[in-house]
Amino acid sequence: MDYKQLKFFRKICEEKSINRAAQKLFISQQALSKSIAKLEEELTQVRQVRAVQRRQRIKNSVPVVALVGYTNAGKSTLLNALTGADIPANNRLFDTLDTTTRMLEISDTCTVLISDTVGFISKLPHQLVDAFKATLEELTFADLLLHVIDTSDPLWREQADVVDRLILELGAAETPRLEVFNKCDLAPAEILPHGEDIVSISARTGAGLPQLLEAIGRRLDTGARRVTIHLPYDQGGLLDTLYRESKVEKVDYTETIDVVAVCTPKTIGQLGSLVEGWQPHKEPWED
Repeated sequence: MDYKQLKFFRKICEEKSINRAAQKLFISQQALSKSIAKLEEELTQVRQVRAVQRRQRIKNSVPVVALVGYTNAGKSTLLNALTGADIPANNRLFDTLDTTTRMLEISDTCTVLISDTVGFISKLPHQLVDAFKATLEELTFADLLLHVIDTSDPLWREQADVVDRLILELGAAETPRLEVFNKCDLAPAEILPHGEDIVSISARTGAGLPQLLEAIGRRLDTGARRVTIHLPYDQGGLLDTLYRESKVEKVDYTETIDVVAVCTPKTIGQLGSLVEGWQPHKEPWED
């Protein structure tokens, strides 16, 4: 093979290599586009379902707690630990895209709805920014945010800053918040922060969960209490109101409609003498 033939042969080989590389790049770009399109579709579905759930919660007047945090901070594990929800807790980006919302009984007179959210990341693909933020509109309707932080990650401060910025961008900066420092069993005790709105836990071992429930209760306790209500039959329509605005536990039909329910002070005041043991409020100077 002479020099010209060798040169021509090399040129063909180079072109084939370039074509193969271009083909692989094109296939990779196609796969990425398909993945992004799938994520956009799933995020849109999440937004729609959350809107329906949100309307139902507002109707039932149940306090809402939203879990937020950087991806893989342990939000799903925490939800499982608190509610026994058995949600898959995997170390994968965007693993939580469903509409996981569960009831959580803080005490016998305080029940809330706790909702998981998609994990935050620092460099979100620009194609997903709008859809990603749309699923987090939940935060602006929550009564309390639990910012879950992975204290075992050396970059937890930077990750927490990312979450703080997104909460601000979403207009939820004024929503009450508890900082939940998770995986405390994997972090040196001396680096764990302390404060009124800070709780250190391990969702995996259960350490600190009673203190977390207590902190949630302090923030969301409405002063509700369990009472017995005696409704005359000609006021039976009030039972529907109680089902909407209170937690009805028992109904007996005797001489009256006897209802055991957990009610807020406002509801108790509206029912007045229908509540067993009710006493009208008096100012100190009226005694």
